[in-house]
Order: sequence, then structure tokens, then C-alpha cells
Amino acid sequence: MDSIIIDGDMVAYRAAFASEYETKWDEDQWTLLCSETDMKREVETFFGNLRTRLDSDNLTPVFSPSSNYRYDIFPEYKASRKTKRKPLGLKWLFGWMKETYGGITAENMEADDWIGILCTKDPKKTIAVSGDKDFATLPIRWYNPLKDELKEVTEEEARNFHLIQTLAGDQADGYSGAKGVGLIGAKKLMDKKGYTWDTVVEAFEKAGQTEEDALINARLAYILQYKDYDKDTKKINLWKPSK
Repeated sequence: MDSIIIDGDMVAYRAAFASEYETKWDEDQWTLLCSETDMKREVETFFGNLRTRLDSDNLTPVFSPSSNYRYDIFPEYKASRKTKRKPLGLKWLFGWMKETYGGITAENMEADDWIGILCTKDPKKTIAVSGDKDFATLPIRWYNPLKDELKEVTEEEARNFHLIQTLAGDQADGYSGAKGVGLIGAKKLMDKKGYTWDTVVEAFEKAGQTEEDALINARLAYILQYKDYDKDTKKINLWKPSK
């Protein structure tokens, strides 16, 4: 039976938002409410569908801590999200999910990273579950519930997409990539000039940026793998370009 390693943050956010509803009390007053019962039902339905779709009862949700090492690399990481409203009941739902399903809260890294570590340790016996496109940077089996798509990402595909993501940046996460390139432009450029670190650096320098800018973007775009983390010392080995 495969171990299903789930992005618990994604599940909680989507369940909480889906459980909100508006109520009009009179001709003037509206409120936004949520139901704990509805939130629990959303999560239970999601987990039940996963058991059926992936044919496994071995489900482990992973949650992010309040901070992680990426803020040390780039203090503005995900800065735009600070002004966005979180769904009602989110903190309660996190607590209920942890009490009900157990799981893991990552330490000094995002849930994505801990999922990456677990799944690259044993890729033949694990499946990552997330709607985040960044999981295409990992050589693992990955199920995207937003697309109902299960795929096996090869080493080459993972390496190549990481370089594309470095060039393109991720506005939602607050890092820009090489200015003016974008996701489509990044793929076209890499297809034309080759999937190498030299191609990435050249594009950054052409945009008036530096190799250090490229390295920061690459480290922000990278999801940690088993080889990048020492569980005994808790040391994270940051991504470095291959020579």
C-alpha cells in the first residue's frame, strides 16, 4: 500500500473557504459565517476521495510552520499574502485535522519541502498530493487533485522544470524570476538554448540582474529532497547549480 503524503495546508484552506457563506440579517446588515460541521465534511470528503482514487488508507497530512528558511534567503518571500484574508475558522480547522488525522508539522521548512523529503526518500512507495505546480520540480509520483491527474515525474523533467520556474518566477510567492521572461518565455528560451544553469544566468544578466539574483530565485523555487536535509543535525543544504 502506497504512503499518501498530503499538502495539509492546501486541504485546510480549500475546505475553510468552501464552508463560508453569507447571511443577510435585515435590509442593511450582512455577515460572513462558516460552519465547523461543513469544514469537517469538506476534509472528510477529500480524504475519502483520495483513499478511493489512490487505493490507499495510509494518508499523512503535512502542515507548514509559521516561518521557514526561505525568509532567511529572501525576507519578502510571500509578502503579498500577508494582506490577503484567510478563511474563517482556519486555525480551528488546522487543530481539528491534526487531532483527527495526525500528520506532521514541518520544522523551519514548508509542508512542500517535508513532502519532497519523504517522497524522494522512497519514490516507489509514496505519492505526493498537492495542487501546487512546483511539485513538477520533484522526481516523484505526484497526484494533483485540482486536475485529477496522477503522474510520475522523471529526474530530467524535474530538473528542467526547476530551471524554468527559476527563470519565470512565481508572483504568488513573491519572487520575480528574470524580468520580462514569464513561464512561456522561459520554456521557449530553455528549449532553444538548453536546460543549463548558464542559460539561466545569461537570461538574468540580459534582464539587468545578476547571477546572485538567479541563485536566490532558484533556491526559492526549489523543493527540498531527501539528499538536502540531515535529520540528525536538522541542517538544510541549499540548492547549488551543478558544474
